[in-house]
Amino acid sequence: MLRLIRRCPEYVAGYREYCRESYDRGVKYFVPVNPASIDDGWFMRTKPWYDAKERGEVDGSPRSFHYWAVDGCRFIGEFQLITELNEHIMNGIGSVGYAVRVSEWGRGLGTELLRQGLDIAREHGMHKVLLNINDENAESIHICEKLGGRLWDKVEACNRAEGRHIMRRYWIYL
Repeated sequence: MLRLIRRCPEYVAGYREYCRESYDRGVKYFVPVNPASIDDGWFMRTKPWYDAKERGEVDGSPRSFHYWAVDGCRFIGEFQLITELNEHIMNGIGSVGYAVRVSEWGRGLGTELLRQGLDIAREHGMHKVLLNINDENAESIHICEKLGGRLWDKVEACNRAEGRHIMRRYWIYL
């Protein structure tokens, strides 16, 4: 059964595999960490930064929470929740990001991952979340709309991973 957990060292090998699958497949939406940088000390080196993000102590960066999706001992994907909106979040990554490892696509896990992520947003006292989705990402659009996403608008966007594209901005009211 899929569940969202806090990042923990027990799943680093699975996270590395997930990142490798994404890089090997050329995934361009919600691109994870470069798997070449994930060595035996990676988790402990990055933990203070992730902890500071949760406390809102990273200059110029809003408070955010990172979860890993697991099914038993298998790493499935990740979920990110940003609890504070600013211009960068509104016009960039949105307040919610999620991804499922390539080898698990097509099994409905993205829907369940986002559904559980929305529960986490509620637990953080949020009343709505913003999902910014590339207009060509039909699967994520479908999942968002299935879980109540309401299209706010479409805007031109540009980033390193996706280049110039049309971005759909959706609100999901909790």
